[in-house]
Amino acid sequence: MGLKHLRYLAVLAALLPAPASAQGVPAASGCDASAELVQDDPQFPQVAERLKAKQAIVVVVIGGSSTTGRAAGGGDAAYPHQLELALQRRYPGVTVTVLNKGVAGETADQMAARMERDALGANPALVLWEVGVTDAVRATNSDDFTTTLQAGVTQLHDRRIDVMLIDMQYSPDTSSVINFQPYLDGLHQIGDLTGAYVFRRYDIMKYWSDAGVFNFTDVPKSDRRQLAARVYTCLGERLADAIAYAAR
Repeated sequence: MGLKHLRYLAVLAALLPAPASAQGVPAASGCDASAELVQDDPQFPQVAERLKAKQAIVVVVIGGSSTTGRAAGGGDAAYPHQLELALQRRYPGVTVTVLNKGVAGETADQMAARMERDALGANPALVLWEVGVTDAVRATNSDDFTTTLQAGVTQLHDRRIDVMLIDMQYSPDTSSVINFQPYLDGLHQIGDLTGAYVFRRYDIMKYWSDAGVFNFTDVPKSDRRQLAARVYTCLGERLADAIAYAAR
């Protein structure tokens, strides 16, 4: 087994959320994040227009294994579904549909290749693009990564679709295995360059870890699914906060 394959397996294992302490896992209401971690400057004019007119809104989430919700068993536990529920609670007079187009193990380039089929074909008001984990694991050329992101965001904006970029998950165990920083920097650079809203998942999860809201290290595998579901619920709520802020 090659070194790259070992690195890949190690990171995938480390990125699976682990359970909190024996005292229990905090409820979603206990996983707030400060405004500066959730709010960004760009706005979502397409979403705002539909909300004002009480028109149906379609959101497409393009992403990898965390988008599929694999660590929590997928389906209703995945953060796109939790986002849909959170948006429906916030906007009871609007039909909100969130389509989960996550595919495990894809790079930015592979996601961009299916953007036309999986995102544009659904005529969404908003696309969330969760990206960067697999690129970091595979050590994709960082310039190629940012070029792909820029082209993908531009393609969506040209179709008058609002865009949110979601950066990587945080786990303290991965820092000695994979260098995420070039891909975090590149993603945020493209957010600034294109005007895409950037959801700082990495910093939010690091805040939760540092604050003791969730423990992401040294925990039994048997409890990971439960915690993953809680983390995804929290991410769904914070994503809904970000969308509400951008569509105000």
